[in-house]
Amino acid sequence: MKKKFVLLSLLVIFAVSAFAHVPAFLTSDDFAKGAFLVRDIDLSQIFYYVFSAAEKITFVFEGFVGQHFHMLFGVPKEIEGMDSTMDFRPEVTVYDPDGEIVEDFVLESIEPEIMYEFFGDTYSYLYVRHDSTLAKKGIYSIKVKAEDPGRAWITFGKKEKFTASQIIAVPRWIREIRSFHYLKGLAKWELYGLGIIGAISAALVLLVFL
Repeated sequence: MKKKFVLLSLLVIFAVSAFAHVPAFLTSDDFAKGAFLVRDIDLSQIFYYVFSAAEKITFVFEGFVGQHFHMLFGVPKEIEGMDSTMDFRPEVTVYDPDGEIVEDFVLESIEPEIMYEFFGDTYSYLYVRHDSTLAKKGIYSIKVKAEDPGRAWITFGKKEKFTASQIIAVPRWIREIRSFHYLKGLAKWELYGLGIIGAISAALVLLVFL
C-alpha cells in the first residue's frame, strides 16, 4: 500500500511539473465589487470563466516599468456532437494605468491556434498569445467583453510556484478543468499512470511471493 501511495504521489508531482498554470475557477461573485485583482502577474496562473450574454469582466494588476507581461486567451474547443465553439469570440483589451489602450485584440479577425493542454488532456482555440514589456508604473487592466454566452480562459505569467495544498488539489483540478472543456473521465496521462502503477505493483507482488 505504501509503495502504491509513493508511486501515485510521484505521478501527481510529475503532473504538476508538466503543468505550468495554477488554475482558478471564477464566477460572477468574484467580480461583484468590480475588477478582479491578480496579485502576482508574474505567477503562472489560469482563470476559467463562464460568460452570460452581454457580460463584461475586468482583471487588474499592479505593474512597473520594464516588467514582462505574458498573457494567453482561449476558448475550450467543442467535443464530438457539439456545435463549434469558434463563434464565441469576446473582445479582449489591455489598458495602461492612464486608461490608454495598450492592445486591442479583435478576435473576429484572428485565426485561432489549436492548443493541446497535457495536464487536463484538453483542446482549446487559442486566440491571443501576448508578450510585452510594461512602459508605465501603476494599475493595468484587462477587459473581456462577451456579447453571447460561452466559456473562456485567460492566463498570466510564467513563474511556476506550487504549494503543498495545491499539489494535493491536482486530482480535483483535473476533474474541474475537463468539465470546463465539456469532458468527463480521466486524462490520458492518468490512465497510463494508473496502468504503470498497476504493472509495477503486480511485479512487486511476484517478486515477493515467487
